[in-house]
Amino acid sequence: MAESLFQTKDQYNCSVCLELMKDPATIPCGHSYCMSCIKAYWEQDEFSRPRCPQCRHEFHTKPALNKNTMLAEILEKLRNTTLQGSPAQPGEVVCDLCTDIKLRAVRSCLECRASYCETHLQPHYDIPALKKHKLVVATEIQTCPRHDKLLEAFCRTDNMCICLSCVMDEHKGHDTVSSAAERDEKQVTLQANKLKFVEKRIEKEKQLQELREATEAHAQSTQQTVEDTELAFSSLITSLEKSFSEVIEKIRAQEESYMDRSADLQEQLELEIAMLMGHEDITDKLLQTEDNVYFLQNFESMSSPSGAEELPYQTLEPVVSFSDMSNKVSEFKTKLEIFCKQELDNIFAKFLIKVAVNDETVIVNFPEHKNWKGLLSEMERVTAADDSGISAQQRNIKVGDQVRVKPSVNNPKRSWGRVNHQSVGVVKSLAGEEMTVDFPEHSGWIGVVSEMEIVS
Repeated sequence: MAESLFQTKDQYNCSVCLELMKDPATIPCGHSYCMSCIKAYWEQDEFSRPRCPQCRHEFHTKPALNKNTMLAEILEKLRNTTLQGSPAQPGEVVCDLCTDIKLRAVRSCLECRASYCETHLQPHYDIPALKKHKLVVATEIQTCPRHDKLLEAFCRTDNMCICLSCVMDEHKGHDTVSSAAERDEKQVTLQANKLKFVEKRIEKEKQLQELREATEAHAQSTQQTVEDTELAFSSLITSLEKSFSEVIEKIRAQEESYMDRSADLQEQLELEIAMLMGHEDITDKLLQTEDNVYFLQNFESMSSPSGAEELPYQTLEPVVSFSDMSNKVSEFKTKLEIFCKQELDNIFAKFLIKVAVNDETVIVNFPEHKNWKGLLSEMERVTAADDSGISAQQRNIKVGDQVRVKPSVNNPKRSWGRVNHQSVGVVKSLAGEEMTVDFPEHSGWIGVVSEMEIVS
């Protein structure tokens, strides 16, 4: 019965003082209050009729107040149950003074070197001499194994907690300070580390937001390109419908590639943010502990922001400019049907090799097999490029070469992006007239072979 009462003790609180009722009195409407609380409530306005604070029922005269003896007995049992506390569970600190049933300790005294439950802790609140003792959250009080004294000092020379006798014994002449002083100094470092974790997390969240916005913008650009393409091809005759379907399919394939890379980058950023938040939580728990010894013994194992694992952030740039493709499709409408295949081949050329996985591996979209992986050395170009005006050096450009935009080029055909004449990048893939180059300033940059030169 006592356990049941304890689980529902809130229903025995006085709605005026919000504490467990004392001298409970029940008024005619059925609600109960502390006798002193209901008297004081009615005396607040002696010119108005008395009423119940809960249901607002009014009485013509003040009802006679008598102690509810049955409710008083229940409350007394409830107080005794609450005062007794709860048995300690495995892993919890137990009261050192309990004999029969070991109750869970709520506080530990560093002076007495003992832990107490609510009942046995009361003398530390009542006796003047015991009030001066230092109480901390219940914990296993660690002592020096040699002198059986509290670990009140810290040896910086040996990086360990020691007692005052150790200071004058085997640690004599060492650089020693009090545990509290060492904790204060290292807490400053830990606080600084936490700030760095927070700054890194905020930066990663910013990067994640920018990536999401770029992905959304790319999706809108893709949709706009699809709409432009549908409008252009709607005016063509039935013989062009097959070509129209091929264009849409390749646009969607490019969008799928972009989304796959975007998902990978988002997953990377979310993982790094989760790891940083984990470091924050662990750091917060150590900062909040009141046990200096526990703090110092676990300080060295804490991660520092500079040591946290962090993958380099990669920007995500579209492999293809859809606005350029829309212009090409618009121009294509005015050309004769006999040039249809030639013009479409020029548009599709940039989609043949979707992305270079590394210097030797490529991913190719075949009609029979999407995202096929192969070696660049095993592939040959089907559509011949116009080599007129291209030097022997330009024809020799291959994957892995270092290149830059020729000084004579004022405006590259595929736009500058973040690249300039001084930028030097590595060729990642070649597809007909076009090449994909990774510059430090711009990854996945698309350029024209005739506009590039090898950097020796």
